[in-house]
Amino acid sequence: MKKNEAIKGKILKKLGKNVSHFRDKLNITQEKLAEKIDAERSYIAAIEGGSKSPSVYCLYQLAKALNIPLKELFDINIEKQ
Repeated sequence: MKKNEAIKGKILKKLGKNVSHFRDKLNITQEKLAEKIDAERSYIAAIEGGSKSPSVYCLYQLAKALNIPLKELFDINIEKQ
């Protein structure tokens, strides 16, 4: 079970880095991204920090707000970490 938790943590950290990367490319704050998806800034911070596992619908909203295809958020290769 510990191995699965470690893998989950790596996936969430990489997902968070992807959200942060695309947000930075748009030059918008966590607050602005949160407004776009009707969420709290702290929730965006938690996603970017890898401590929250967003729902599929939330991921869809994030991709739409970031003007990217949903699949871009899933560019995750944990073997390279």
